[in-house]
Amino acid sequence: MYNKGDFRAGEEGKISRELQKYGNKKWRRTEKSAIEDHLKEEVRFLKTKKNRRKTIWVKITKEINGLKRSDYKRFYTEKELKDAVKNQYVTRYFYMKNNKTKKK
Repeated sequence: MYNKGDFRAGEEGKISRELQKYGNKKWRRTEKSAIEDHLKEEVRFLKTKKNRRKTIWVKITKEINGLKRSDYKRFYTEKELKDAVKNQYVTRYFYMKNNKTKKK
């Protein structure tokens, strides 16, 4: 049985605080394992797969001090893409048709 705190109007329980503490520890340890065993017998939980996030592949060209540099980047949302394109050095960008790239 789980030992709760103070009883009526602050009246102390029938056992000391120390015994109450150790008794509750033992109860939590044994009852938790008993409940888990019972659930394992009754219900089998299957892990759910997370959906793969859609990615947007973009080639972004920047020009800084006359030096042009192009990078392939991937974004999960349109907002991320818009924020990246707002950069003052971006001269052009375009979407990639093939979303899957193979690395060798």
